[in-house]
Amino acid sequence: MRYTIRFKSKAYSDIAQLKEFIHKKCAAPLTARRQFEILEKHLDWIEQYAELPGVDVELSIKYGQLMRNVTFGKKMAILYSVEGEFVYIHRIIPQSMIIL
Repeated sequence: MRYTIRFKSKAYSDIAQLKEFIHKKCAAPLTARRQFEILEKHLDWIEQYAELPGVDVELSIKYGQLMRNVTFGKKMAILYSVEGEFVYIHRIIPQSMIIL
């Protein structure tokens, strides 16, 4: 089954902050492009296999709904929920920011 991905406003903000940090502060446009290619591949995977990762109980308690967590790159995480045919991307953040 293919899911339709929708981004929550916080996820858009996370992407913008990640892009700005990598591109401007690190002055590494190639690194930024690679990170976003990796992010895109993981979003494609989520679009097809959203329910494969198990529900993260602690994240679910924090967010008040059934949350899942997929990591990409070396240290980033995509936090999302599945509702019917939709996947809602809540956050795209460093794993170190997942404080439970």
